[in-house]
Amino acid sequence: MAKDTAKTALKRSVRAAVESMSGELLRISREIHSRPELAFEERHAATLLCDAIRSEGLEVGRPAYGLETAFEAEFGPAGAGTVAILAEYDALPEIGHACGHNLIATAALGAGLALARLGPDLPGRVRLLGTPAEERGGGKELMARAGAFEGVDAAMMVHPSSG
Repeated sequence: MAKDTAKTALKRSVRAAVESMSGELLRISREIHSRPELAFEERHAATLLCDAIRSEGLEVGRPAYGLETAFEAEFGPAGAGTVAILAEYDALPEIGHACGHNLIATAALGAGLALARLGPDLPGRVRLLGTPAEERGGGKELMARAGAFEGVDAAMMVHPSSG
């Protein structure tokens, strides 16, 4: 029973954190959408996302894993498992963010920052990875070869759909 109560409290805290930053997340999503950048050219999007992470007092590594527009922020206690949350933010030629990478990026950002706000109550480690060049360039594959997923127990991301 106590474990369920603690889990419910964590969920409430995460939900409240996301709600409190929803306006800023929407602004970032719209700005990324309005300035589509192709694979390996996502400088503006990466800067926006890194600035938002730093504004929460977290350290961000950029460039990361040999890619100028990749980034990494890692936080939480070691030894209890590590989850990677992946943010994509590249666009497609001529059709921009038709695949919704602006939404993927801000969903990952919101999830990561909400978890970071749990502070000492965070039950594991989070590695927030900015993964450029998903559409044309294999950014995640390049990052994996460079070690981005070493020590990660699970990786996740969300993808929007019209259906």
